[in-house]
Amino acid sequence: FNGEDLLRCILGYGLRFGDMSIFHRHERPTGQGEVLFSMASAVEPGTFDLQAMSGQEIIGVSFFQSLPGVNSIHAYDIMVDTAKRLSIELQGELLDQQQQPLTRQLVEHYRERVQEFERRRLMQRPAR
Repeated sequence: FNGEDLLRCILGYGLRFGDMSIFHRHERPTGQGEVLFSMASAVEPGTFDLQAMSGQEIIGVSFFQSLPGVNSIHAYDIMVDTAKRLSIELQGELLDQQQQPLTRQLVEHYRERVQEFERRRLMQRPAR
């Protein structure tokens, strides 16, 4: 990806440069609230040089979410939507962790895993 185009897109999607020199999408697109998901460079160490980014070619990016999180299902849906929009706008490919095309079935499978994680977490909470 052209670094300048990538930066323009992700800032437009509400991601903000922050901790660990990567981009984060917070509860509010203004960069306020808890982190919903993050985006790192696909090249080790995964960080971005914000000052040089506009003149760079970026080989790829990786989106990830920490669990438990703030409204994990909603955060997952926003993350997937952001990745899809980015791939369309910059003519990239969405790949899974094995570098294979990301299928609708796999996206749904991961969503179900997030739901199951949250369900188990809620069941483990002590009764009040």
